[in-house]
Parts: sequence; C-alpha cells; structure tokens
Amino acid sequence: MKKLFLVLLWVVISACNSFLYSQQQYDYVQQAGLNAAIFRGPEAVKYKFIYQGTPYAYSENFAKGTVVYNGVRYNGVELNLNAHKDELHLRIPSSGIVLELDRTLVGEFSIGRRNFVTLLGEDVPQGLVAGYYEVLYNGKDVLLKKNVRMLYERLQTSGKGVFRHFDPVNRFYVVRDGSAMQISRNKDFAKIYKVEKKSIKTFIKKNKLRFVDMEEKDPAFVEIMQFIDNK
Repeated sequence: MKKLFLVLLWVVISACNSFLYSQQQYDYVQQAGLNAAIFRGPEAVKYKFIYQGTPYAYSENFAKGTVVYNGVRYNGVELNLNAHKDELHLRIPSSGIVLELDRTLVGEFSIGRRNFVTLLGEDVPQGLVAGYYEVLYNGKDVLLKKNVRMLYERLQTSGKGVFRHFDPVNRFYVVRDGSAMQISRNKDFAKIYKVEKKSIKTFIKKNKLRFVDMEEKDPAFVEIMQFIDNK
C-alpha cells in the first residue's frame, strides 16, 4: 500500500490538471448556484480574540480555486486554508459567510496557483499524519509541504491582557517509495539521495541556495528536487 501511494498521488495530480481542462466549458457552481451541495455545511468558527499574523496558510484573503468535494469538481470557488486548525474554508460570495468543508469529502484542491491533496486513512504514507498537504513538486518523487500556523500567547508587561500571534512552523517532506522523510535544510537532501550526495552539495553551493525566512524554503527545495530529477 505504501508503494502504491506515490503512484496514486501522481495519478491524482495529473488527473486534476487534465480534468480542469476538460471542465472549462462546465462550471458546476455556475449551473447549480447556491443550491450546490458544497454550500451546505457548518459555518467556520471565528476567533473571539484579537491576534497578530494570520491563522491561514498565506493570507487572510480568499482566492479563487477548484476543489473536488464528495466526488464533484467545483471550479471558481473562493477558498482558503486555515493552517492553525488544518481546515479548508469556503466563502459564499453573496453573503461573505465562511464554511468549513468536511475533510472526509475533500479530494484534491487548488487555491490560486497552489495545489493541495487530502491524505486520509490508508493514503497516508509512513512518516505523515492525516490532513491537507501542499504539493510543491511532483516528479520521480513528491515534495509536500505541511502548512502549520501555531498560536502563541504571552502576558503583556503593560498589563493590557494577553498578546496573541500566529507564526508559521511549516514542515516539508520528500515522499519516496511510499514513505515520507522530513527535510528542514538544503543539506537534508544529501541524506535522502546518498548516491547524488556530492553533486547535490555542489549544486547548492554553486547556486548559492540559501534562505533567511520560512517562505524562501519553497523555491529552494523545488530547485533542488528539479536538479535531482534531471540528473
């Protein structure tokens, strides 16, 4: 089953791209309107406190995307990923109400240009937990990103109560032969791809692949995966 995961993941992502193209002439939401099943569900719980940062993966702003929900593909819906609760949120354009989608019914989805998969049950490879994962790279192996926002609290010295803020603590994984291996630094790739170890280190040094903040990891890790695939 673990070896089958990588194949299934590749099929899902590839099918997503081809299916999107074939569905351009048919927009389920446009046809069904607010009667579409995706617009029925619990309203997302709002935070009842003031905070800094965002609980969402990238921004508080919702973006147009596509989601397979209960086997039906919906195009042009407004989505956002709450990375604090690991919830996929959908906003109803006419009212601004935000719904929490049932994770057990969510297949692959996209938010803007970012692609995601839902891993549940037997589809979860060794080394991962169930949930939503962003697909950063899909080649011979797959590079996944687990978007996580942690809530930190501290008492303010001014006596004005509790200061709360969300910070990213994202995690990255290379899925190979059905197993996931976590990476946090460029040099971690050399530990996974031992045969290419020397060339990987040379490539990183030659191209000066460094990152200062969390978001700079994405392009650096993708570039390394592309190099490994092209060897």
